[in-house]
Amino acid sequence: MRLSGLIVMLLMLTGCQSLLSKPKSSEPAPNEAARAILDEDICLFEHAPKDFEHNCDMRFWINEWVVASATSWSERKATIKEMGNSQYDIVRAYVLTLPNDTPYQDRLRAQLALDTLSEKFTASAKEVINVVAAEQNNQLMQLESALVVLEKENTQRGEALQQLRDDAVSLRKKLEELLQIEAALMDKNRSTQQ
Repeated sequence: MRLSGLIVMLLMLTGCQSLLSKPKSSEPAPNEAARAILDEDICLFEHAPKDFEHNCDMRFWINEWVVASATSWSERKATIKEMGNSQYDIVRAYVLTLPNDTPYQDRLRAQLALDTLSEKFTASAKEVINVVAAEQNNQLMQLESALVVLEKENTQRGEALQQLRDDAVSLRKKLEELLQIEAALMDKNRSTQQ
């Protein structure tokens, strides 16, 4: 009896150990992959388009983002309106729309413009932009969309609630009128019976 219990215990421990052990993979760990991107120069394009400044200068783009964060939306919007449709202007406009005070429509417009351009980016540039900016930017846009939907729904519910209140007041008045008519009829009926 003790021997069979011991065998069952050993089998359970062996099963637990196999569940806890991780298989060795030939893929680099996430930290190693990130380190590989950071160890190399990050260029947006393999071969930068003509007149595209700061292709491999991530410090410039991060500095643009920091300056944009310290600048009001109205100033940034005026700067964006002055820009053209060059690839440099599309990237710069995207960076200028990254701060949180950018309205949804402008943020979406810049994201869509960058999405059309990002197919030409290097793999490391795509990864860095996605991790550093795009994921958070998309999440913020999704939250803003959800807030707009909830706000509309709350407005509709508020209007429906107000309509119900108005209907209740109207029904109460009609009920009071009917009660007064009934009371008048009962008084009239009593007076005719006497």
